[in-house]
Amino acid sequence: HLSIRRQRQMCIRDRYYMKKETIYLSLAMLAITNIPCNAQSEEIKDSTLHLEEVTISTTRMPEIKQNAAATVTIIDQKQIAEMSKSAPDITHLLGMLTPGMALSSNTTSSRAQSLRGRSALILIDGIPQSTPLRSTDRDIRTIDIAAIDHIEVVKGSTALYGNGAIGGLINIITKKNTTNRSVAGETTLSGSTYNFFRHGKGQGYRINQQVYGRLGQFDYLVNGAFGRTGSAIDGDGKFISPRYGLGDTYTTNVLVNLGYSLSPKNRIELMYNFYRSLQDTKLIPFGGKYLQSPSIGIIGNKDPQAVDEGTRYNHNAYLKFTSKDIFKHTDLEASVYGSGIYTIFDFRKANPAQPRWEETSGQSAVKDRKFGFRTQFNTRLIFSENAFAHLAYGYDYLYNKTSQPLVDGRYWVPWLTSNNHAPFIQVKTTLWQHLNVKLGGRYDFINVNVPDYDVLRNKLSDPQVQVKGGKLKYNNMSFNVGLSYNKYRAFQPFVAYSQGFSIFDLGRTLRAAKADVLSKISTEPVKTNNYEVGVYSDINHWLQLNGSVFYTYSKLGSDLKIENGFWVVNRTPQKVYGVELSADAQILRNLKAGANFSWFEGKLKSATGDWDTYMSNISIPAAKLAMYVNYAPVKNTYLQLQYMHTGKRDRFTPNASGVYKEGEGIVNRINLLNLTAGVKMKACDLSLAVSNLLNYTYYTPASMMMARNAEYAHADGRKITLTAVFKY
Repeated sequence: HLSIRRQRQMCIRDRYYMKKETIYLSLAMLAITNIPCNAQSEEIKDSTLHLEEVTISTTRMPEIKQNAAATVTIIDQKQIAEMSKSAPDITHLLGMLTPGMALSSNTTSSRAQSLRGRSALILIDGIPQSTPLRSTDRDIRTIDIAAIDHIEVVKGSTALYGNGAIGGLINIITKKNTTNRSVAGETTLSGSTYNFFRHGKGQGYRINQQVYGRLGQFDYLVNGAFGRTGSAIDGDGKFISPRYGLGDTYTTNVLVNLGYSLSPKNRIELMYNFYRSLQDTKLIPFGGKYLQSPSIGIIGNKDPQAVDEGTRYNHNAYLKFTSKDIFKHTDLEASVYGSGIYTIFDFRKANPAQPRWEETSGQSAVKDRKFGFRTQFNTRLIFSENAFAHLAYGYDYLYNKTSQPLVDGRYWVPWLTSNNHAPFIQVKTTLWQHLNVKLGGRYDFINVNVPDYDVLRNKLSDPQVQVKGGKLKYNNMSFNVGLSYNKYRAFQPFVAYSQGFSIFDLGRTLRAAKADVLSKISTEPVKTNNYEVGVYSDINHWLQLNGSVFYTYSKLGSDLKIENGFWVVNRTPQKVYGVELSADAQILRNLKAGANFSWFEGKLKSATGDWDTYMSNISIPAAKLAMYVNYAPVKNTYLQLQYMHTGKRDRFTPNASGVYKEGEGIVNRINLLNLTAGVKMKACDLSLAVSNLLNYTYYTPASMMMARNAEYAHADGRKITLTAVFKY
């Protein structure tokens, strides 16, 4: 009788929980999410469920994200670790997990991966990766995912770090030691293949070794990652075109993070990261007809003049000194940093129909060098129990040198150098303990030195343009102001206004110069004004909601348009407006779900003064919806389903011949489903990840909107990855 009674009790309990699960799951799926896609199921106390624990530093003063008067997305270590099991590439990670950011192009280029319709300033530990003197379009793919601790994304125009952040800031924070043990480590081994070995091709592997610890006042972390992707294969089992491709790519990354505590209040840190990603493939591009058939890869011999494309190196390093209470209620952070990147683009065979580089074949590259230092003070002022303030103020300096040579030694863009000096101040005042008022400003002095140079002609018959060099001066004052109110956890609204500016790919303008005097070339910077209203909501620690509406205007645009076969900057005034909604729910102790949605639109102002022209698909992606469910069916196991949907964007009409302009092609809907399952043991984590679970064959949004035959390519088909993580 006791056994029967227990069974009845268990049945009643199970029916109760099933009913509860159904109700909560329905609510979660109707809500719209902030933290897309990837919390680890074993640990329920995720930082995304406790807003008071989510602190950001990218705003130049440590603060809880809902007090930042901005929409902030934090991709934490758990999400990164889980995402890397199925897609160990940072462009895929950001596209899948960041509302308002376009999906990855599935290539090495991030040109079309905008943030809220504009370019974002990419930072690694505060070191700028963007190259405004001549863009590499590789800003995001400058570090391996194995070296990343977390990522902070602050959306909307901002001048906190100067030139470039007209769409927002993406600060990639590298891993550091977090243990008091003298020696600890982690080894990760993974192998991947397409469609359960059905095609017998496309196998890849990754190895990551990490050692860290603390010895007295000294702490360290060393991380090395090496991997090779297999040949990329679509859902139909065909090789994907290797043009700018991620298939058959070797990736190497070495991170060293060292720290020493001089005293309880004083510390020095040294960070160095090396990244390399080179394509080594036996495939060559073949075919491709827009709206008809994809460009594929076939076995063949590349042109003997061609060299392997990719990033030969990207070096980043800083030396930082921090002092707490260096003065009364004042902390100091001073750092010196440097970086250098050399990336090579694809080989272009001479094409009489669309000549370039004096009618010759060639391969261009970008070389960039940076050196800078930052000095920042953080002062805390307490006026009363209900009124206090936080001041961040200091001075930034950046020296930047960039060129775009051809591999054969000719220069498409000569060596440009810039010096950027910028004092800044940010003030946050808290009144009545719950009302936060933020106000800040930054003044940038930028001098760009342009040497005398000859424009590299497309045709030998074109007139030779010899540009007289000189100095370009940019002086820009940017303001930001915001209000946030956090008395009630269920309703924490904010309103903000911020400005940003960018000289936006100056080299692209200079290499296409038609005038022989620098002053006749249009080189004005892009200045943006961003307005935003939003709200954070935390309901009893089990449901979080976030929503925002934004509007951005710039008198001079930064959209790209095609002229004579080359991309140039469209200077037409533009505006971007949109909405982001998100939610995240802990339904049961072992069940978590959520989703996020973003939609925005961009318009250009015509000569008549009307906003009657849409911005290109390069800047404005289709609407995006992401949903996820994390479930732990048994102790120490986890199961995650991730769904991604993008809408359709069809804003443009073809010409009389039925041909679309580049960047204006039709972007059709996409539906993707990914699965990750695993088991965690005491010292080992074993997992199986399947991306594109249904083996869906589709064209990438970037290839659809580009409307180029050579770039009209499918995305990856079903890909299976087995991963083992050993901790000791």
